[in-house]
Amino acid sequence: MSSSNLEMKWNNFGKKLRSIGGLFILIIIPYIAFAALTIQLILIIVLINDLNDINRELKNPHLNEFRSRYLAASIVKFIGAIVLNIACAMLVGIFYIGFYGPYFPYPPLPPVIRFLPIIILFVIGFILMIVGSSIEIGAWDNLKSFIVQNKDMFPKNGNDAIEGAEKLKTGATLWVLGFLIIPIIIGWIFHLIGYFTLSKIADQETVISKEPIRTVEPQYVYVTAPTSTHAPITKPVSIPVQDAADAVNFCPLCGAKVNKSGLYCGECGTQVRD
Repeated sequence: MSSSNLEMKWNNFGKKLRSIGGLFILIIIPYIAFAALTIQLILIIVLINDLNDINRELKNPHLNEFRSRYLAASIVKFIGAIVLNIACAMLVGIFYIGFYGPYFPYPPLPPVIRFLPIIILFVIGFILMIVGSSIEIGAWDNLKSFIVQNKDMFPKNGNDAIEGAEKLKTGATLWVLGFLIIPIIIGWIFHLIGYFTLSKIADQETVISKEPIRTVEPQYVYVTAPTSTHAPITKPVSIPVQDAADAVNFCPLCGAKVNKSGLYCGECGTQVRD
């Protein structure tokens, strides 16, 4: 996977986190929460698939552990949230229809018996949410460790990503204490802020190298012309007749001037003409 494809995968990861955070606003609304939770789970499964593609290239154990734990936590919490929403819907239905509505036997059962199914559903839902949140704490811890170790991959928003993972971990920790009711509200706020903070990974810019561009100087190759191993060819030089005639006016041996018609030098006796 090239660096540009890897960056695109991280951008998609951040955008899906932002969508999951937006759906977090809707899960507190009765009845609408069913659809919001379902869409949220689908987005989480797609997000996990993107992380699987990313980790094929990176092969990071922290990222692999986060993927497994986050998926498991999301499924458990999804079931727990559905159970809690059913319990809430039943509770609202009782107060809306009344204790003596058509859905209750006559003579009416004691209130404790009547509310027993709702109480059981609330208990099961809270247990599932606590178990899922416990798994989620480890998931966000794994993601934080990965970002800290690979902070150079997120030069612009690395600190925001670490802060977002930390807030999500805090939110999951508060949900473990959900039986106290108040931590659920505070944890929901931490989850909402954490998802939107972590989603800033989607705003990551391409890192361009700031090294100066090097210009390549032209290379000149000097080729020596081949030299011939043969002796130079000498061309005959023609000497004008007048120059040849003048050459014999002086003795070639002693340089004395000789008579034009003489055959021998008068000084040294050297023959100058045939």
